[in-house]
Amino acid sequence: MLEPVLAEAGGWLAQDLARLERALVAGIHSLITVPLRAREVTLGVVSFYRSEQPAPFEDDDLSLAQELVGRATICIDNARRYPREHNTALALQRSLLPRGRPDQSAVEVAYRYLSAQAGVGGDWFDVIPLSGARVALVVGDVVGHGLHAAATMGRLCTAVDNFCSLDLPPDGLLTHLDNLVAPLDRGEGWAVENTHQDSSVIGATCLYAVYDPASQHCTLTRAGHPMPAIVGPDGDVDFVDLPSRSPPGLGGMPFETVELELAEGSQLVLYTDGLVEDRHQDIDTGLDQLHTVLACAGRALEVTCEAVLDALLPTRPSDDVVLLVAQLTARWGPATPPTARSSGPNSHCPDDSRPTLASMTQP
Repeated sequence: MLEPVLAEAGGWLAQDLARLERALVAGIHSLITVPLRAREVTLGVVSFYRSEQPAPFEDDDLSLAQELVGRATICIDNARRYPREHNTALALQRSLLPRGRPDQSAVEVAYRYLSAQAGVGGDWFDVIPLSGARVALVVGDVVGHGLHAAATMGRLCTAVDNFCSLDLPPDGLLTHLDNLVAPLDRGEGWAVENTHQDSSVIGATCLYAVYDPASQHCTLTRAGHPMPAIVGPDGDVDFVDLPSRSPPGLGGMPFETVELELAEGSQLVLYTDGLVEDRHQDIDTGLDQLHTVLACAGRALEVTCEAVLDALLPTRPSDDVVLLVAQLTARWGPATPPTARSSGPNSHCPDDSRPTLASMTQP
């Protein structure tokens, strides 16, 4: 609303003579009033007054005021919506992450999830019992933060859990996941309602492993995800030379698997990229640090988790992080040495007396 000459104003000002009188006494002679409206909701009103400059407001001034208020409205509305969306994303993520250790006897597990400084992210993991006393270990990562990342993480986590019930081989499961994600990246279905974000999940990665305690064989495959590590009973660390295909939904070559025969007591270490790289450190440096801290024989799972986080993440990470450590058991047959490609022996344990990050972890 534009009132070039306030003394001649009509409308609501004419109905509030006391307020009009106070404005005139203060020297205000021209007025622009613009509503703060976002998504069909009125958040308030912005008034522009002119008192010292003798020229009244004109139509150009009204256009400028409307543009300024429009931009301010977006900022105010985003700030108003952020706590609600953040709390929704946090509740969704917590509901999807495992709340306890599943009923299975193939592996013993310990895990940590650390949220990012930027907010709730899309990292996730699961431990899923399979037929024949086998177990599936899954770690995934959806790029981004907020409600969209958490919702997408929930979709992928649920899809993997459902595909596991079909007892698919690891490469077959990721193929099904790839076929499921591809339509979403074309904008077909699963839209995120009431947000500015689309339903694309490009940038998601996944690593899927199946361990059979009867044969002591572990079969792994991955899509764009960091390679896993194996800590042998003697403390030797192996990074599995596992072929990696493009992330789910992008198509490309078929998924490949690697099958390893592992010694009883070996630890399989799965993680997301936030553990080993950030804007200040490349992934090779992070992998070297991870190799060093893992090189210890006979360490308990919880101690392994704390040692890794303490060494690689002394402060709160910029990206969210999942760390899943599984100690393998055997049911039949003698233990055999790992057959994964070794990245070098190590004969000593790093000092585990450093302070822990218990306050930053969610067991």
